[in-house]
Amino acid sequence: VGIDISPAMLDVALDREVEGDLVLGDMGHGMPFRAGTFDGCISISALQWLCNADKKSHSPPKRLFTFFTTLYSSLARGSRAVFQLYPENSEQLELITTQAMKAGFSGGMVVDYPNSSKAKKLVPDSSWGFYFDTFCHSWVPLIFFD
Repeated sequence: VGIDISPAMLDVALDREVEGDLVLGDMGHGMPFRAGTFDGCISISALQWLCNADKKSHSPPKRLFTFFTTLYSSLARGSRAVFQLYPENSEQLELITTQAMKAGFSGGMVVDYPNSSKAKKLVPDSSWGFYFDTFCHSWVPLIFFD
């Protein structure tokens, strides 16, 4: 199942004949799925957009918490969620991490290439499982373990 706020992006998915269902929706309003529906989740380049207040009524902490609580609920026990994102700064990482943990996820991060502004990576350690990438041309997941 794919979800996107942009009808144009869903049209691209249809044009490419991707498998699975597509949902037009704002993940900041929550995930519209029943509890325990999924064995896993993959998100590519989406989470960082919940950190923006595009409308006066948008509260990034609230939108992130709503997303994470409804996602957590829609995952079967023992599943994993994997995210790839491009955080603007350490404050965004802290905001995302805080809201995910409030929702029930566990995680942490380790910085790889800490002195690089282009290739800085936050990678999973053995006990936590976040994986962020701030290098704009690579796909690197963030993993929460349940």
